[in-house]
Amino acid sequence: MKSLTVYGYRLGSDYDVEFLPFKKRLIHYAAPGNAEFLRPTMANLLTYLLQHAVGEVVADNVLQIQVWENNGLSCSSQRLWQVMNNLKRKLAQFALPEDFILRVGGKGYMIPPECVLQLYCRKSFFRCDEYAAAEHVMR
Repeated sequence: MKSLTVYGYRLGSDYDVEFLPFKKRLIHYAAPGNAEFLRPTMANLLTYLLQHAVGEVVADNVLQIQVWENNGLSCSSQRLWQVMNNLKRKLAQFALPEDFILRVGGKGYMIPPECVLQLYCRKSFFRCDEYAAAEHVMR
C-alpha cells in the first residue's frame, strides 16, 4: 500500500473552503477567484490547530511554544490573542463562522470536528522540494 500524507483540509459545514498548509493558501470554492495566501505565523497557527485542536482543546501555552517559540519567535498571551483574532477575521472573509475556532473558557482553543475534512495524497504526489516544505509545515 502506498504511504499517504495529509496535504490539506476542507473547512466549514459544506467543506467549500480549502486550506493547503504547504502553500499557506486558503481557497473558497463557492466564490470563484477568492483565494489568499496567509502570513507565515497565521498559517502555522491554523496548521497547528487543524493538526491538534480538532475535537480537542489546545492550551494557550502549547500554541505559544509550538507556533512561535519553536520557530524562533517570541510570544505573549496578547500576541496569541491578536493573531487568533486576525485569523478568525480572515476565515470570516471565506464565509467560515466566527465559532469555527472556539475559545474554551481560559483553557485554550478547539475546532469542532464536523467542520474539518482531511485531504490525503500519496507522498509521491509532491516533488522532492515541495514534499520537504510540506512535511516541515505539517509537523
